[in-house]
Amino acid sequence: MTDYVTADASSSSTCTAPETITTAAMTTTTTTTTSKEEEKSVEPGAKAPKMKSQLSARSSTDGKDRGGGGVETRPSSADVDDRRSSSGRGLSRGNGGANVSQASSVSGHNGNPATGGGGVQSGGTTARKQQTSFFSGSKIKHLKKPDGVPLWRKDIQYEFLQAIFTDDKPVFTSSYDRRAGQTFADVYIDAMARSSKTSKILRDKLTSERPNALNMAMVCLLVNVGRMNTTLNFFPEMKAQLRTYHSIPSLQSYTDTHAYKQLQDAPRLKSILKGACEDRKEPVTLDQLMTLPVPRTNPINLVFLLSTYAPKISELHFPESRDFYDLVMRVTLSSKSRARAFLWLMWWYLEGDFDTESAMKNPFGQGLESKDGGVPCRVPQFEHLTEEQAAKENVDADGELEFGEKMRLERKKGLNDLYIY
Repeated sequence: MTDYVTADASSSSTCTAPETITTAAMTTTTTTTTSKEEEKSVEPGAKAPKMKSQLSARSSTDGKDRGGGGVETRPSSADVDDRRSSSGRGLSRGNGGANVSQASSVSGHNGNPATGGGGVQSGGTTARKQQTSFFSGSKIKHLKKPDGVPLWRKDIQYEFLQAIFTDDKPVFTSSYDRRAGQTFADVYIDAMARSSKTSKILRDKLTSERPNALNMAMVCLLVNVGRMNTTLNFFPEMKAQLRTYHSIPSLQSYTDTHAYKQLQDAPRLKSILKGACEDRKEPVTLDQLMTLPVPRTNPINLVFLLSTYAPKISELHFPESRDFYDLVMRVTLSSKSRARAFLWLMWWYLEGDFDTESAMKNPFGQGLESKDGGVPCRVPQFEHLTEEQAAKENVDADGELEFGEKMRLERKKGLNDLYIY
């Protein structure tokens, strides 16, 4: 301003100053506008670190809540949407997620992570992909059918479930009273019966009526692994709008007219399963599980853990072209070989020592060599079927077909009466 006044005085011009002032004002206005535009253009970038830190803080909190204490446990909503739109494995069961550092330590028993998993890498894209890769769920498809349509043997993979719960190898130990010499069905049904969400009447039936207990355990395992969600109901008189009724002829047609109600509905079964995991302190990560002495946990909690860490389990224990959820969904693998692989995993994590000796003496078959050449911890070889061979498994009997149609018509009549009155 001093230089400006001196210049005006020397020129003795009265019109120069206003013009110059106007020009200066315009310059100032332009500068201010430019600054605001620059500020607007910079604002998203300036806010990004804050948003990222908020997501990081949320992930850290989630990790602490689940007992992880690791880098992250839960992806952002954008990650979930991206994951659902892709063919990757995402989270659909709402179980939370796996901690990266913990999952990576599980990948190798000598401390080295297995190829393709674990560890946090630099770079947003890589970190994001690794974050979502430790979640399971999108590859498991929920059983969905129109209201009243039965769930046939093929839908629930009856022969797979039957092979699991009729296996008679007494190689498991109860995690409650440490009784050895138990079959898988023994320890699974015992965990169901001991849940705080199981009524006394149902508990008595589970312990005294073995056939009905096995039927309920089969349905519970499907809920446990995420194949059945909590919208399914098995009572034709059910009137809830957000649930659908389905009979299960292979489990219900061979019992009396009232015993099938022991199946409960899917929400109640899920509550029973969760009760078995929350009534006492159970491991919430694979890392915690592997540090505990045998018996490490109950089988219900283990199935939840394996489902949560399904991508990592697939990487460690399955061939390249196979996945953990193939156990309950891949019909071109024989039911017996899938059941054997499932029981192999159950024994490995409940009873094994995670070493070569355990892999070789697993009562459900010797472990196959892993891709990194370490402990042979892959499940036994699957038996592959053609489409024609697969069609010969899980064939419904005539009596089951009749039962399913009868219950479908009963449900339809009940709904018509409901809407009329």
